[in-house]
Amino acid sequence: MITIKAMIIAVSLASLQHSEWYSGDERCPPPKDDGTYSSPYHALDHPHDYPTFTGANIPGWSCSYQRGDGVIIQYGDGRTPQEQWNDLWRDNRKDRKLINPLRYL
Repeated sequence: MITIKAMIIAVSLASLQHSEWYSGDERCPPPKDDGTYSSPYHALDHPHDYPTFTGANIPGWSCSYQRGDGVIIQYGDGRTPQEQWNDLWRDNRKDRKLINPLRYL
């Protein structure tokens, strides 16, 4: 019985994570959740899970502007979740070599 309750709680928490949508302000109002943009995605949270969900290849929403005091305000990320994941986790540098510390003993 406890296991079933734990599973229900886990599923509920997982669905809450996907209910997050973009935030913005009066100069950058967030878009509607109509499928035009991918859901907000945080690649740091998924180091081993390449995004393959529906919409993972759709660009995210982003908006930026510079305030009068020079500060740049940025909301969202215009890259697709797949691009975000690749930029963070995929090793694109072929010149990077792993060093075996035992080799030098």
